[in-house]
Amino acid sequence: MNILKTCSRALFQKLLFTALIGVGCIIVDLAYYIFSKDDISLVLSSLVFVFSMFRIIGLYDIISNKKYDTLEGICVGIKPKPFSKYCTVKIIDDNGIETSLRLGKQTKLKIGFRYCFYFKQGERLSVGSEYLDAALSSDHFLGFEELGEFTNQNKDSDESDSNDETGNKS
Repeated sequence: MNILKTCSRALFQKLLFTALIGVGCIIVDLAYYIFSKDDISLVLSSLVFVFSMFRIIGLYDIISNKKYDTLEGICVGIKPKPFSKYCTVKIIDDNGIETSLRLGKQTKLKIGFRYCFYFKQGERLSVGSEYLDAALSSDHFLGFEELGEFTNQNKDSDESDSNDETGNKS
């Protein structure tokens, strides 16, 4: 359990919500089964519960063995695709490398904010096309967390240094 205390909030929430969906589904359907004696509904909700438990075991393995990669950077662009459930997000990391991610439209990101994205480790195919590489990375996406609004600390510290030397504020 110490592993869950040290993991990121986004990964913990994914694990917790997956467990709640499975357990909630079986509890609600057990109550429904008591009143209606519907065997098919009970079997289906049992399958949802079993498969969510498999998913929890897989997520726990990923989290405990740190089988995930992180990408930290500033969101510099969001390009929604019409008639699609995905949008393309442009991220610039601390080294100035721009990365395109293809995420679901329900992912709420803001331009100018820092984010940390979590991806499953594994062999990612790189086909050379920016669009196809972004599409293939969406399968490995685990979650993200907001790290706050980007502030240019270097610019602020340079201005304060020049103010201290001259004694004047510009």
